[in-house]
Amino acid sequence: MSRDFQDHLRTLATRALSSISADEAEDIYVISFFIDNERDDPRQPTLTIGYNSEAQFRRSVANAADKAEARWNYAFWLQNELTVISDFARDPDGAAARHRWISELGLWYDDEPTRPEDSMPTVGPIAALIEANFNQACVQLAHDLHSDGVIESTIGKPVPVTLHELEYYEGIARRTETANPPGVTDDFTAWVRNG
Repeated sequence: MSRDFQDHLRTLATRALSSISADEAEDIYVISFFIDNERDDPRQPTLTIGYNSEAQFRRSVANAADKAEARWNYAFWLQNELTVISDFARDPDGAAARHRWISELGLWYDDEPTRPEDSMPTVGPIAALIEANFNQACVQLAHDLHSDGVIESTIGKPVPVTLHELEYYEGIARRTETANPPGVTDDFTAWVRNG
């Protein structure tokens, strides 16, 4: 991965977590790494970092199918945005670093052709490679934030970092397990796999 993109991810993630007050940190039980594509463009993946609190969990239980859904489904979380990394409007430096990184990987492509006879059958597989590389970068970021003590020193305890989208599936569970210390994500991954 491009060193400047990796450093950018780390800098903004650390700054975002450092912005959490001690009072907020006491109630946090999970950090959210929400991965999405800006403008639904697979060349523009973004990472939104937030968290959920025990208070929000308690407020959400009545509206969820069960306690596990209220606890682990992003739809019931605060959906706060401590930072949105690589977003054109909110992080133009990160968007530029992301473009360089994708180009260095040899995965950048121009917009899809408008004429059917000019179709590019490789766009789908290339988009999947961009997604896989970005997901891996986010897994590595969460792993590093744990192993370097950033999460525990900021939150005051080890909490899971969930790497997720709006839908939950086995890949989400595997990435989240890989990104966190053993055992920290057991409740989340059980919910994903049993849901």
